[in-house]
Amino acid sequence: MSDGPFFGPCGRRSRDREPSAAYPTPLEIAGRAYELFLADGRRGDESEYWRRAEDELLERAARRAIR
Repeated sequence: MSDGPFFGPCGRRSRDREPSAAYPTPLEIAGRAYELFLADGRRGDESEYWRRAEDELLERAARRAIR
């Protein structure tokens, strides 16, 4: 099974990651970027999916940090 233009396992999150980790890992970003890529249903600029995924995950991490 191919992971498409992004590296790492798609849609799988590491279960051993500490909940207090402030930043998403590159594998988490890649997984989310791939989910966005599939949901969009088109082949586009891969860096745009990466940026969208990174922004989304960083925002989630920031919200967790201020709780």
